Amino acid sequence: MKRHLRSATALAALTFTSQFVAFADPDAAESDRRLETVTVTTQKQEQSLIDVPINVSVTDQDLIDKLAADDLEDLGNFVPGLQVQAQSLNAPSYSLRGVVSDSGTPRVAMFQNGVAIGNPSFATNLAIYDMERVEVVKGPQATLFGQGALVGGINFIQNRASLSGNSGSLMLEGGDYNSRRAEGHYNWAINDTLALRVSGQIKNMDGYVPNTANSPDLMGQDTTAFRTALRWAPTDKLTADVFVNYQEDDSTGTQFTSGFFEVNGKVDPYGATAMNINDDQVRSKLGNDRDLFYITSNIEYDINDAWSLTSLTDYRNLISKEAWDSDGAAFNLLQFYQARKANTFSQELRLNYDAGGKLTAFFGGNYFTIDSKAELRFSTDEAYAQSLFAPTLAGAAGLTVAQAQAYLALAGVPGAENFGSFDTPLQYSALAALLMGQLVPLYGEHLEQSLSTEDRDSYDLFGDVTYAVSDKLKLTAGLRYTKEDLSASTIGHALKTNPYLAGLGGLNGVTLAPTLLLSADTLDQLASASEGTDGAFTWRFNAAYRVSDNVNTWVAYGRGRRPEVLSASGADYSLIDAETLDNVEAGVFGRFFDDRLQMTSSVYYGQYKDFQTTRFDPINGVFITENSGNATQYGLEFDGQALVSDNVRLLATYAFTHSEYDDKDDNGNPLQFAGNKFRLSPTHSFSLAADITVPMGEHGDISIVPSYIWKSKHFFEDDNGFDYAADGNGGFVRTPEMYPDGTVVQEYQKAYGVANLRVGYDAASERWGAYVLGENLFDEEYLIDVGNTGGAFGLHTIIRGKPQMVKAGVYVKF
Repeated sequence: MKRHLRSATALAALTFTSQFVAFADPDAAESDRRLETVTVTTQKQEQSLIDVPINVSVTDQDLIDKLAADDLEDLGNFVPGLQVQAQSLNAPSYSLRGVVSDSGTPRVAMFQNGVAIGNPSFATNLAIYDMERVEVVKGPQATLFGQGALVGGINFIQNRASLSGNSGSLMLEGGDYNSRRAEGHYNWAINDTLALRVSGQIKNMDGYVPNTANSPDLMGQDTTAFRTALRWAPTDKLTADVFVNYQEDDSTGTQFTSGFFEVNGKVDPYGATAMNINDDQVRSKLGNDRDLFYITSNIEYDINDAWSLTSLTDYRNLISKEAWDSDGAAFNLLQFYQARKANTFSQELRLNYDAGGKLTAFFGGNYFTIDSKAELRFSTDEAYAQSLFAPTLAGAAGLTVAQAQAYLALAGVPGAENFGSFDTPLQYSALAALLMGQLVPLYGEHLEQSLSTEDRDSYDLFGDVTYAVSDKLKLTAGLRYTKEDLSASTIGHALKTNPYLAGLGGLNGVTLAPTLLLSADTLDQLASASEGTDGAFTWRFNAAYRVSDNVNTWVAYGRGRRPEVLSASGADYSLIDAETLDNVEAGVFGRFFDDRLQMTSSVYYGQYKDFQTTRFDPINGVFITENSGNATQYGLEFDGQALVSDNVRLLATYAFTHSEYDDKDDNGNPLQFAGNKFRLSPTHSFSLAADITVPMGEHGDISIVPSYIWKSKHFFEDDNGFDYAADGNGGFVRTPEMYPDGTVVQEYQKAYGVANLRVGYDAASERWGAYVLGENLFDEEYLIDVGNTGGAFGLHTIIRGKPQMVKAGVYVKF
């Protein structure tokens, strides 16, 4: 790893040395080209990026296209501190400064056109097309983005309809794995006060992971997305924008290659897998069906020269149906299906004040509600399930698996020697033979179902004030008050049990209980809970000092909060304490050399209390949230770009991230994950890109955009690959996680780098062009996850990163 770091440092040094050599060239200084001034709305008003006293990374559609970052996983590679694990459209994980936004209320706030979309999490991975820009804000920003912005927020800002005239575009792309992508838009200025914009994307790709079982190749995608934007501006004082979005996805499933079961004679995360589907998983193939519909209105009214009123209203209808094979083998062992449906509504009213003096401010309130329902199905072949639980079953009787085999043989059970085998599993119930003296065949279609609901109503009041003490110094203070009402319920059903045990009231043949995973406490019994949380405050304080017209420095202190959550364990619900982050930060934004160099950089330090973790509970068959203690993070981030010449722009990002659990909690008790790194948190990561234009005069331009991203070693789970047990003295003993054969699980990814290249031609008329794109040019092999649901059962599965892909496309503008 040190060799990679030395290489990265040397490369960065050479890059910036070349920049300053260019700046020393008088001819370069006389150029007319400048970096564009970036305008953002991070602080609820339009501002130049230099005037914003927080760390913000901004990317527009043009740069998204040049970097081939048409999904958030790729775009995240060029945002310092942001890691995106998009193992499926349905289950993305966003890690900002080492903190992952998993299930539940997000830590990384996700927004679309200013509206929170982070809850439910299955609807946050959206098609990126026809964007005005994407803003990524770092640090606690509860005042600006709400309580979900514990560690930052991502705002996808779509293009609005324009009154300035008619325009359109169309892009067609194709490539490896039968990939096809079509995007287009048309803006129609109907009259001086009304405009309509329609846009869409069709994106298809076959799976790039071969599957030898009864479902198509994995990691394939079929997305159709449409958007309509309407703008009405009847007067200079009133503007209304309405967005109607629809997205339909159908994937072929996430690769869960087993780290234990062989395929074609070996375990190979980069080769073929064997993942099957059965009739009880509802879908005809593995993967996800997802339908997202949302309508958003943004109405702005200028009351007078100082005050303006904004109303932001949003409704969403969200549906997801997903089937997955958690064991990664061609037989029915850990087969799951989940259907989810949610309706959300939010309303925000905000008053902005700016009379052109020293004081600016905004005040407002927000209401958000979500009503969600979910069905989770677990199906298995009892023979394979018995093999999985064989060590536990034997251990409960004080036996080893080998001793249990001997007892079963003495009892005359055919195939007793296969107890615990996955190759030729025992076809009779071991417990029935040993405890009841009966020869009971095992059943191949055991099926359980859990039905749950989750409702949340959030009420927010917020305000933010900025005062210019002098021409150079500005102070900002913001406060948000949040109160929530929570409710949840769950009930379980055993839909199919062993028919040979029907006379005993419907049991499974493995444990001789009604269910294998679901809690007996919720079997045909509704468990429910509701809680009204105490109100809580979050805040921010910023001081910005303008060193010059082109340099702004700032310091900030903020508190972020992830709210309480109801977590189920059996029939009992617990209200898990809110998680808080206190963060201090100092940063600088500057534009130098006559606006030919721009950079943002900051350092930060944060303390977490009651850090929440989510894990799968195989006893109750549910995901539960629990407090895992306190944690500390600190780091440095850099985001810069430079015009080396009129035809060469360089871009670079770097992040140093230290995020790990503390040794003890506030009461001095040892923490289970003491010293562990947060998952998806490489200590070092960087990206480099060059935007090179080769002028061809009247023949147009050639564009060349090479890019490279690099990440250091990082873990995939907060347990860092260990199992934990109490040591009897208040502490914990940890042992490496192992597969059933005793092989240690490697639950991390070593340092790796990926190179991409885009070469294009743009006609002199700027009306059409073509390009060729190479992604992962050198076919670097890397993993994006190890563990997953199967890891809770000792059968960790593996997901690989994208392989080498070559694509080509054409575009026209009209």
